[in-house]
Amino acid sequence: MTARRPRDPSPTRSALIHGSLGAVTLFGSLGLAGSLIQISGDEAAGSPVVRMALFDAEESPAPTQFAARLETFEPRLPTSEAAKTSLRLSQSDALLEPTLGVEYNRPAAAPEPARVQKVASTQAPTGVTINGKVVPFGKSFSEVENAAAVTVSVNSLQVEPRAASVEMLESGPYRKNARTFENAAGKPTISIIVGGLGTNFGRTKAAIDDLPPEITLSFAPTALNLSSWVNRARRAGHEVLIELPMEPYDYGRLQPHPQILQTGFSSDTNIGRLGKLLARTNGYMGVMNYQGAKFATELDDVTPIMAELKKRGVAFFENGHLAKSEFGQAAHAQNLAFGEATTSIDARMDADEISKELMLLEVTARENGKALGTGLSFPLTLDLLKEWLPTLEEKGIVLAPASYYAASTVGQSSNVELAALDTQG
Repeated sequence: MTARRPRDPSPTRSALIHGSLGAVTLFGSLGLAGSLIQISGDEAAGSPVVRMALFDAEESPAPTQFAARLETFEPRLPTSEAAKTSLRLSQSDALLEPTLGVEYNRPAAAPEPARVQKVASTQAPTGVTINGKVVPFGKSFSEVENAAAVTVSVNSLQVEPRAASVEMLESGPYRKNARTFENAAGKPTISIIVGGLGTNFGRTKAAIDDLPPEITLSFAPTALNLSSWVNRARRAGHEVLIELPMEPYDYGRLQPHPQILQTGFSSDTNIGRLGKLLARTNGYMGVMNYQGAKFATELDDVTPIMAELKKRGVAFFENGHLAKSEFGQAAHAQNLAFGEATTSIDARMDADEISKELMLLEVTARENGKALGTGLSFPLTLDLLKEWLPTLEEKGIVLAPASYYAASTVGQSSNVELAALDTQG
């Protein structure tokens, strides 16, 4: 009888056997569970559910709650008071162009300056309202504007603009949009230009609302909603400047604006760019350079720009940052209203340094009779100006608009009388 030798179990066969048993057990358990659910489960509970809520008028959220939710996402939207009057889709424009409580391109709600009186028409024609004027059907805006009866007061003397103020109209924006200012006592004056506005909502609003109206405001060439900001600034009583981007030495790395005035370009090209920059809005009385360290040194490039500004009746201001400049020579050659800043008060962003520059303005004003400072709308600059400006009166110094500083460069005395500020541009 032959003896059989026992074999060791095969690992492969053991794996197959155990795997098969595990799979049978798993699927068997799942099948049993599924059968039990099918027999004893609730069919409705296992189906998809869509919940819909229909609210009656009383159950709908209150307007104030709705406004609060909107304000969470967009703080500039009207709050509960405006939400009660139902938010329309057209109000979404406020996200792009904040109204700031001012109706732009319409007559200001505040009383007009004492030196401007508008004679009301005896019969209001029907038509379309454009820039605060009613244009009857069949007429153009220019016809209505030219025919408007406006009485301009200079030193309390009422004159008709078509008869006695032809010189003001021919002088252009500098005369038309300069702020009225008198210095009968001949006291030293300080003028301040705050620039770089229109690029930051909070800083621009603070400069317009918190600074005295004698402060001249200058808006950046890249400012959004430029006309809206200019209108608000003028309604607050400020003179307005537009900044002209000019070629710096490191142009290529720094590109201030597509319409930059550049050396090497023809005068026609630069004048065309100037026209595009000035066409963005109205209501300004002058312009100020933005950068331009290289452009300012080229008299051949500067002269045509000054001649064009003279032709348009626009004043020019130099911001005080340039080490060398031909602006003054070219402006005087054209008999153009021109102002060169005595100092840039916040060239160094330090409270002590800014205070020193403000003191320099006081000294210059006493020595020369007038001084001009420029600054940017930094919070520190605005705070120090608000502290310093009220001290000028007790020092015998008068705060004057920038147009007053530039007036002497057009062959007039330092106490020249300017037309009243026209808040409608």
